[in-house]
Amino acid sequence: MAKVEDPICHMIVDTDRARAKGVYRGETVYFCSEVCKSRYEAGQTR
Repeated sequence: MAKVEDPICHMIVDTDRARAKGVYRGETVYFCSEVCKSRYEAGQTR
């Protein structure tokens, strides 16, 4: 169990309980929600 920052909303996310995640350029990125993941994939930062 690790804590990481959602790159979109900057919320602290527990990697074991993240609502969404994806692999980008070989790195797993964790998100607090599917909305943040979708925004990340669309290239939006806020």
